Amino acid sequence: MRIAGTLGRMFSIAAALAVTASLGYGTACAALKSQSKLKVAIFSVNAASPTIHTMIDSATAAAKARGWIVETYDGNGDQVATNNQANEFITRGFNALINIASDNHQMGSVIANADRHHIPFVSTFSGLVPGITVDIGSNNVADGVFSASALVARINGQGHVLKLNWTVLPALAERDAGFHAVVGEYKNIKVTEMEIKVPGQVDDTFKKVTDYLEGHKDVKAIWMGWDEVGVAAARAVQESHSTDKPFVVSMDGNEAAFDMIREGSPLWLTVAYNVRGMGVKAVQAVADAVDGKKFEERQIYLKPCLITKATVPAKGQEPDFKTCPLYTADIPSSK
Repeated sequence: MRIAGTLGRMFSIAAALAVTASLGYGTACAALKSQSKLKVAIFSVNAASPTIHTMIDSATAAAKARGWIVETYDGNGDQVATNNQANEFITRGFNALINIASDNHQMGSVIANADRHHIPFVSTFSGLVPGITVDIGSNNVADGVFSASALVARINGQGHVLKLNWTVLPALAERDAGFHAVVGEYKNIKVTEMEIKVPGQVDDTFKKVTDYLEGHKDVKAIWMGWDEVGVAAARAVQESHSTDKPFVVSMDGNEAAFDMIREGSPLWLTVAYNVRGMGVKAVQAVADAVDGKKFEERQIYLKPCLITKATVPAKGQEPDFKTCPLYTADIPSSK
């Protein structure tokens, strides 16, 4: 009887070990899905914009480093074409979609289609909407506040401000809201607003700023929604005939903006984003999603930095986003 009991216990232990091993093997197999040769689509409605292009490049490099197959697509400003292509990626059996700065509010059918096919839909700077896996970016309302607050402080809360933006993209609309939250409190600030035409945003900005400054010499400052057009605005100011040239503030932190800030051009300040890090983070989110990880938050923010001539990195270098300043009080008075 003792022998029989001992054997029974041994068989029970062996069976339990087998189940445990089986469960562990199953978990390991599930975790290995991101290590397989996934097919990932990376797309944007406006991939030519420098910041967006940088995010696409960094996401593509990160995905290929994992051995994934990557296809990219540029909608050239056409949201319908972008949606159609994203759905085509799903039809072709891609394992994940990464949307770089295309309005998620305008991609509801694509997001629903991806959900039906159990495909992760990860985005950057595209807005929090139902059905996405996660959106990665910055708190754009706060960034609009940072840039507008610095502008207001420099003009002592009074004067004529020219503002240009393209509020179709959620990130840019949120920055707009941050600008208005600050400037709306100053009754002695006059704001003239213009909507930028996209595509063709660089030429449109240059022409709008040039024409407006020709007839309005009292403009003290120009607030721009993003650096690509911020650079164009600063060049228009440089070429203007204004005696007291306005300064420009912007957001994104692309290399062209850094160059102009180093030169001491009218582009005085930009709120810089870790755009390369956002591309890498998007790829990590895809890996986590296909491996079954649940996201407690479906919007993730990365820390930005304030870049002026005192904090701009050396040519060819990126800001250190762990240590760079976010508040004007932390900016050194001279470099």
